[in-house]
Amino acid sequence: MRYLARRYGEYFGRRIPDVLTIGENQVERQRLETRKDPVFLSGDIVVINRINRLNTREFIRTVTNVRTRFPDKLVYLPAFGLPNDYPVLFYMGIDLLDDSAIHLLGDERCVSEFGQYRGKGCIERNLGEKRRVMDLINLSLENNRFRELVETHSFTNFTREALRILDMEFYPYIQNFMDYRPKSIVAASLEGVYRPEIVDFRNRMENLRQTADSLLLMPCSAIKPYSNSKTHRILHSFIGQYLGGIQEVIVTSPLGLVPRELESFFPAMYYDIPVTGHWFEEEKKVLRDIGERYFRNKKYANVFYLLPDEEGGILELFDNAEGVKGSINFENSEKIAKIISSHNIPSDRKRKESVEYWNVLKYIFDLDLEQGKISQRKEGNRRIVLYGGSPILKRTVSGLTMMKGLGEILIAEGIRTVETEGIFSGDNLFLPGIRGISEDVKPGMEVVLSLDGKAVGRGVAQVSSMDVGFEKKGIGVSEVSYFE
Repeated sequence: MRYLARRYGEYFGRRIPDVLTIGENQVERQRLETRKDPVFLSGDIVVINRINRLNTREFIRTVTNVRTRFPDKLVYLPAFGLPNDYPVLFYMGIDLLDDSAIHLLGDERCVSEFGQYRGKGCIERNLGEKRRVMDLINLSLENNRFRELVETHSFTNFTREALRILDMEFYPYIQNFMDYRPKSIVAASLEGVYRPEIVDFRNRMENLRQTADSLLLMPCSAIKPYSNSKTHRILHSFIGQYLGGIQEVIVTSPLGLVPRELESFFPAMYYDIPVTGHWFEEEKKVLRDIGERYFRNKKYANVFYLLPDEEGGILELFDNAEGVKGSINFENSEKIAKIISSHNIPSDRKRKESVEYWNVLKYIFDLDLEQGKISQRKEGNRRIVLYGGSPILKRTVSGLTMMKGLGEILIAEGIRTVETEGIFSGDNLFLPGIRGISEDVKPGMEVVLSLDGKAVGRGVAQVSSMDVGFEKKGIGVSEVSYFE
């Protein structure tokens, strides 16, 4: 996720986020009367006058309320925060801080990642630390690594509490600023378990449907998608003949569970974790929770597994699980194949694929279509997914692409729709060419382009519905292609 409030770059003549130099601050000076107000408006900047600095939860509530109330302004929190507080403060939604806290420390208290210590010439040292941290923040924003920086720079009790409370109690706020553009995710700490993109994945996949009568649980792989990895290809070489009757679900942290049909989508395709073979209690708790929700209404005739001991906690959800403890290799793949072959596994590949496409449409577009109307046909090296006989998706080695039939469905539902002023040349639709955008649209989502109520094309949104209200220039939709 980018800078949480989607404020990054040049706004109102300022580079955002930023730490203002005290004494050179150009924010309008307040009168005595305005200092009594919770916030003070100074042109394009809203200044937070009063905030509870001792209660982290109340602190976050104040910031998020101001950010929500003034989405089209820059939020300035004066006289708060030392350099290693900056990442989490910006992540909350603050745009501007200042360095007055550094000067208040004086010249004999220096700051570092490990706290404060006594020294000499500390003001200059601390200002150098300010510049170093801001360089890191800008570099991380440019390279889609800001969340990783926030996690690794949450050293103090305040910053650690703030990140955890924000993730676990203010998710609806964060959801407003979700960014679905694919990017590499490094979940190197336990905070990654509650990273917003990861939580969003678990929430969207938990109500997907059972695709086959039997279930096979297996571990993840370093290679993504998993089916391209050596280990998963070894396993498929032994059990391929049974896959028409088996639903495959991958057990992994921090996502928890990944049904095979979602392995090529964000974030399942893009995350990386330290591989130790050990699961922390928090990871096990999250796995158990998503397992209970995902398997709640599913009834399997057979449950098979090929899992290491540490990942076996998921098996407690089932009474009839059979399988092999260990990693995927030739020997264990042969063992699980023998166990599966001892059962009658009826294969209905067409029905399974139909349910898998229903799940994909539900996961990506939040559509609840009639499953019985979903089918597919082959056209050379690509597959065309049909709904009621009308083409809706094209599947190639590059992935899934929307077709006109799906665009018409989305317009009828009033979701994932961008109203355009016309049909333009080029593969980008700029903001001046957009009339409106449905409220559910977030950056990175595939959208249909609507002209006078008709589906004319598709593309990938680069803005949200919230952005359109105050953004005046820039790319609104990229990768544009027209149906006719």
